[in-house]
Amino acid sequence: MPYLEHADARIFFTDEGSGPVTLMLIHGLGTDSNDWNWVVPLLRERYRVVSFDLRGHGHSTSSAGSALADFAYDALAIADQIGCQRFVPVGHSLGGAIAAHLAVEHPDRVQAVIGLDAAYALPPFVIDLWEAERSQSLDKKAKLPDFFFTSPVMQSFLLTWVARRVEAMHPVSFWAAYDGLAGGPERMFHASPEAEAYLRRRACPVLSISALPGRAGWETALFSHPASRALEWEGSSHYLHLERYRELAMVVSGWLDALTAQDALAAGGATPAGAP
Repeated sequence: MPYLEHADARIFFTDEGSGPVTLMLIHGLGTDSNDWNWVVPLLRERYRVVSFDLRGHGHSTSSAGSALADFAYDALAIADQIGCQRFVPVGHSLGGAIAAHLAVEHPDRVQAVIGLDAAYALPPFVIDLWEAERSQSLDKKAKLPDFFFTSPVMQSFLLTWVARRVEAMHPVSFWAAYDGLAGGPERMFHASPEAEAYLRRRACPVLSISALPGRAGWETALFSHPASRALEWEGSSHYLHLERYRELAMVVSGWLDALTAQDALAAGGATPAGAP
């Protein structure tokens, strides 16, 4: 079990598979890298797949910050430790915002970016749900808004599994990570011109998959790379990567294959696609 050792944090990560592209899987708020257990076996046959527990989550510890920059710093440090210069961050929810941060702030390290129901530019009703939970739960066990689980394909064992991991988190760690996103200098959390301006700075190819209706058309207008794509998976919950993991692996692999064929991964920076 490899760990990244910081002075103020100990970060658990896994490193599996091999291939021309390294995927860095970044989970969402209140969960851990076990979120990827279904999809990793399908991806590691073709790619190097790295996943880690965000600081304050799962097996990782922290006594310091929980801003997007802190989480991104851990991702970059893990990449350095395993000798990986450029990679593709794949982020769900909070992880999607971290992936976007990496693409904007560290373009020399990011070949492409994949967001799964990413927690940026969220509509007011979603913000209101979060704030309502925060006001009730600040000093109690954390709880995700029920809306996140609304789906005809969300199996009951998955709902219980996600909910219990959230309940196991210390509320201070949970809400510190939430505040790091909601109040961060990137201003990505609320739907706003500032959030859109920040997201337009993603110069690399972007694949975005969303469960919220209307997100694909909105995000397509923000893309700057011609190979970027936005999809909507109607009928999915916020945990679309758990519900439709086989389809996710196929879509990710197909998109990356197209980028490789177009040499778009290499065009995003000085290091050729396939370099470690």
